[in-house]
Amino acid sequence: MRNLLLGLICSMLLMSKPVAAQDFYCRVRINDAQVQISDKSIFRSLEKRLQEFINNTKWTGEVIQTVEKLDMNIEIILSAYDQSSYEYQASAIIQTRRTIYGTNYSSTVFNFNDENFDFRYQEQDILEFQDGNYLGDLSSLLGFYACYTLGLDYDTFGEEGGTQMFNKALQIANVAEQSSGRAGWKPFEKTIRTRYNLIDNVLNDRFKPLRKAYYLYHRQGLDQMTKEPSKARKQIFLALEQVKKVFKIAPNTVMLQVFFESKSDELVNIFKGGDEIDKPKAIALLSEINVANLNKYEKIRN
Repeated sequence: MRNLLLGLICSMLLMSKPVAAQDFYCRVRINDAQVQISDKSIFRSLEKRLQEFINNTKWTGEVIQTVEKLDMNIEIILSAYDQSSYEYQASAIIQTRRTIYGTNYSSTVFNFNDENFDFRYQEQDILEFQDGNYLGDLSSLLGFYACYTLGLDYDTFGEEGGTQMFNKALQIANVAEQSSGRAGWKPFEKTIRTRYNLIDNVLNDRFKPLRKAYYLYHRQGLDQMTKEPSKARKQIFLALEQVKKVFKIAPNTVMLQVFFESKSDELVNIFKGGDEIDKPKAIALLSEINVANLNKYEKIRN
């Protein structure tokens, strides 16, 4: 896991002192263009509160160095706001990026449009998180994505390394489903792009090859690109073969959508710089498992 040895050394040196370093460097933006009210200062205040909530909450028990914080962006797109009931109707785009070893490059790991990000909020509300307890819409929504994206990040550093955080996200989802009544937490809804499906997919044994793909792609692939680019591309190709295993059994699963929405442009750049003999194989595999971006993958030939 991320700089595990360094973490162990720091733990030994600071054994008598509690460590509570942040896990995230998160920026929150509220897009209020569709909401017609004269005073929008409440939205600016909410942005600040949500950002502080994610950044100041200790989501894991690990010692996290400043350079290891997970980079996160959240854009909440408001479609309606009721000033009398304090109800917000919204969607949200959540994105996290991971720094690649030995470079200044950050790779997008998670890029998801949550179409059901509705919540109720008043300025005097207390925003906090407690394991196993439902404390409101926003703490559950943000807590879920904090734990889920940390789990995905850990999967990029060790095979199935994020299981503990995924289980924490599952607990949040289960409690919210029972307590909230909001869309996005339930098994059967109009769209597959739900929080329920995100966590159900990632912990489903049938989809384990995709979790292995995240590890091969990032730790064995991108992290080795500056040292041995040819070997790194081969590992990324092996990662795509793991993705293909999931595609064969569940071509429309939301996890596949998330993977390619995060990686399609990057994959073009990765294989575009590779050996000419390998390009047709990469194009053929990508075009088979991600038809939606077929035209994009043709650019690998150039």
